[in-house]
Amino acid sequence: MKNIKSLLFTGLIAPGLALADASDYSYIEGSYLQGESGGVEIDGFGVNASLEFFDRILAVASFTDLGLDDDSPGADLDGDIQSVGLGYVFGRNETASVYGTVSYIEYDVRGRLGSVTFGDDSEGAQFELGARMNLSPEAELVVAVKHTDLGQGDEDTTPGVGLVYQFLPALAGTLTYSRNSDDDLMGLGLRLTF
Repeated sequence: MKNIKSLLFTGLIAPGLALADASDYSYIEGSYLQGESGGVEIDGFGVNASLEFFDRILAVASFTDLGLDDDSPGADLDGDIQSVGLGYVFGRNETASVYGTVSYIEYDVRGRLGSVTFGDDSEGAQFELGARMNLSPEAELVVAVKHTDLGQGDEDTTPGVGLVYQFLPALAGTLTYSRNSDDDLMGLGLRLTF
């Protein structure tokens, strides 16, 4: 995890301040994820997709699979998070854009501790508000806040930051970091723009 933190910090301060084109919202992205949830080390993968199908109208979807970072004897934990929704780009110019999304989200958690197994399914809504700012012709900074409401008082707000670095016309590397009161999650991935 320390290596990913170092890469994220270096990526945020390294690019120059030359300005690039506006953000592209049609992409698919895969990431390796690692972090901590409730004091337990976790890792897994995530897939995010976004499509701008009318001017400023977005379709978004994501899938995340997380589990225990190490194989503890007699213990297992696996969680899936899926979401699908719509969004809107509120403003966009040559250097930055502001967007918002509303998604249906579903959690599926399964675990085993010794001979005891457990599971929990939850569903609700997720709201995201973010800004994408071009730091250079290749680098983009993303700042976002997600609010998840699963009903019955189960709500959470998670701020996050990311860096997208384009090293080929349609291919970029991504670094992400998000944190709330219980979770701390970092990601390293690839994004294909279309």
